[in-house]
Amino acid sequence: MDDVRAVWWDRPELVEALAAFAVGVVFAARGMPLVAVSGFSELIANASVAAVAPACALLAVAVAAAALAPRLPGWWLVGGALALLLVADRLPGGGGSGLMPPSGEYATGEVAAALAAAVGVGFALGGVLLALGQVPRTVRWLPAGGLAAGLVLHPVSTAAITSQLPARYAGTLLPAQVQLWAAVPVVLLAGLLAYRRSIDVPSPAPGRSRPAPVVLVGVAAALTLAGLAGRSWLVRALRLDPDGFSSHRRTVVVEAISHYSLVVIAVAVAVVLLASAYRAGGVVAARWVAVGAGAGPLLLTGFPLGGTSSPSRMFLVVVAGAAALTTGALLARSAVSPPGDAIGLLVAAVAAPLASPMVGPELPWAVTAHPVLVTLGLGLALGFGLSHTATAVGPPEIGRGGPGPGPETGRLVGLLALGPAALLLSAVALAPVVLHSQMDTPYREPLVTVPAFAAGAAVLAALLFGLQRAVERLLRRPQPQPVA
Repeated sequence: MDDVRAVWWDRPELVEALAAFAVGVVFAARGMPLVAVSGFSELIANASVAAVAPACALLAVAVAAAALAPRLPGWWLVGGALALLLVADRLPGGGGSGLMPPSGEYATGEVAAALAAAVGVGFALGGVLLALGQVPRTVRWLPAGGLAAGLVLHPVSTAAITSQLPARYAGTLLPAQVQLWAAVPVVLLAGLLAYRRSIDVPSPAPGRSRPAPVVLVGVAAALTLAGLAGRSWLVRALRLDPDGFSSHRRTVVVEAISHYSLVVIAVAVAVVLLASAYRAGGVVAARWVAVGAGAGPLLLTGFPLGGTSSPSRMFLVVVAGAAALTTGALLARSAVSPPGDAIGLLVAAVAAPLASPMVGPELPWAVTAHPVLVTLGLGLALGFGLSHTATAVGPPEIGRGGPGPGPETGRLVGLLALGPAALLLSAVALAPVVLHSQMDTPYREPLVTVPAFAAGAAVLAALLFGLQRAVERLLRRPQPQPVA
């Protein structure tokens, strides 16, 4: 009589993985274009465009704000955030593209739409992280892998929707709006099933509110904005000599300062977040921040700006991404596994220069190889990093074997939020570098800047992995017994 066959609604984590995928697509399709527009602030003297960088900083803080309410059901927070996005689409200057049109005037509607969208997208991602902390530890890898899949495969979703939209909706219905409406019912279903599970299965302890991650991300965001503002002032001050002229040598020096100061800002912000993550969550949390910092600029180079993709190329991208994400999530569950996050980030970093307009004419195969390799690398890095952090932070076991309950939900969400914060802020800092490297203009950014930054993050993640393994071996070494 007690033998009852399980049905699909008894496994809500499968629906939660699908909902996390949908939210990841919404976040990447709306948040990353907002980050890309921030790179135009030095090219377009426009108050609307100048407000994009603060909107991106607000987005990062909104992600971490989920740690303030660990008792709130995560999927209901996601639902409220999606409702806010629907409202933002109705504002003047909204529309779901995630971009702020360079109108040349101070458009209050554009700024309000961008700020509302940033808060909505941030709360949506933070809500998924909160829901992830409320899932039993043994199955967290499923929604974690779904979220990573949405972040990596969002260009495929956008291309598929664009190709399938009827001609009568061209220009009036954007792919981002379709993705948002598709996410709403899946999120609501995930919330209902998660509530049903909480009645029968005890949820992880919510713990107390954690304001520290919000303050930390706020400080990192302020540091990013202050660094960008200081860089702009310095470049304007040095561009012309006291007589109002500029020599070729002076121009070269100013361009070098303008370029490498962005790298300094990105490194400084990453170091602040990484050091705090290591202090609060150990090596596992620090590796997640390193992966986020390295993946941020690479997500902007995943597909060249304005590029088109053939169905065969999209098929290869989907196959490579699915294989990498599955491999990363499964490796994260293994007690003994290579550093999948560092390996994947290094693969994506090596493939990043193939997106440059200088490489395409010389290597025709780069048009296909670049998105496939970047998707492969980022899928492995984010799939492994997010799943590993969600399951490995905290006590590894209870007694002998058996997975432990892990940290309190508030603490786990605060640690998980540091990765997206590093991703967003490093992408904001290096957005001008990424845009210049992909634009066919006389001014060329060095092709190695973003790959070198991502490769450095991969090397750091690998060193942290080695440090973790060395400490584990020391702890397992038998202690000498005192001689009687």
